[in-house]
Amino acid sequence: MTLKKTRPRTQAELDAYMAARPRPVRNTYEGMYPLHQDIELTDEQVQIVQDYLKEVNFHLPGAAHEFLVVRWARYTGFQFMQEDLEAYAIGLRCTHPGMEDQHTFIRMSWGQLMGDPDAVRLPVNNPVLASDMMTLARYRDTRTGPSRTGVNAYGAASDNTTPNTSAPGTDFDLKLLNGALDDVLAQHLSGQGREINSWWNPALHWGVALAGRYPRLKYFESKGRLNDHALATLHAFEARAAQAETALNELGLALPAHVAEHALKQAQKAETGHFSRRHRIRNPQPLTDTKK
Repeated sequence: MTLKKTRPRTQAELDAYMAARPRPVRNTYEGMYPLHQDIELTDEQVQIVQDYLKEVNFHLPGAAHEFLVVRWARYTGFQFMQEDLEAYAIGLRCTHPGMEDQHTFIRMSWGQLMGDPDAVRLPVNNPVLASDMMTLARYRDTRTGPSRTGVNAYGAASDNTTPNTSAPGTDFDLKLLNGALDDVLAQHLSGQGREINSWWNPALHWGVALAGRYPRLKYFESKGRLNDHALATLHAFEARAAQAETALNELGLALPAHVAEHALKQAQKAETGHFSRRHRIRNPQPLTDTKK
């Protein structure tokens, strides 16, 4: 049985599906010792979860308490800045007709899962979908994921024989760049500066977009492979970034102009055969050893 063709409808079917797959491994770094470990729920603990769902009326909009419980409960208390030290996240898969692709989770304490009637009750989280937590969720055309993936995601744009057609994926590249810039500007307006808990994600997304998406677009621009719409959107992004130079500098973030200049030089070296790979460390040793 594959999840794409036949989704589990009963707890037994889900258990069999999960049992055929390797358990996730938490690769903690040296000096990081969680208070608890991930645990595999027993039948009694699965029932505890189901009873708790009914008790707190946990459900997705448009459905009742129609969930299968993923037996592999993930300990989240090591994220002590955001979670209670006793916190676990238990995965839930909706079984309501037409909503089988919607997965969420509920937060419960270690004591609750151990059956302690006096256990700490954590604030009940909203039934957010797992797909809502993905970095690219806001760019997708459906809530549970993109309707087209892989080569099909590019549609007609993958046919470069069409007149005035951009290279594949350029529209999505531009969405990511503008979204990353929006986040950076919002961070600057918040007045929090480089406060790590608020600054890290906008800075990371900006850096990733500039390191990958932006050089790609500048290369296609230099080769005349962007259509008029893509060119206008790219230049509008660059104009916005230029106006935001003060904010980027204050947040310690890279400027697009510098990235573009370096990227085009690298591309030219590669095309002329003068590009030299940087030295790479062979067989790097991980900080922790994980058993295969």
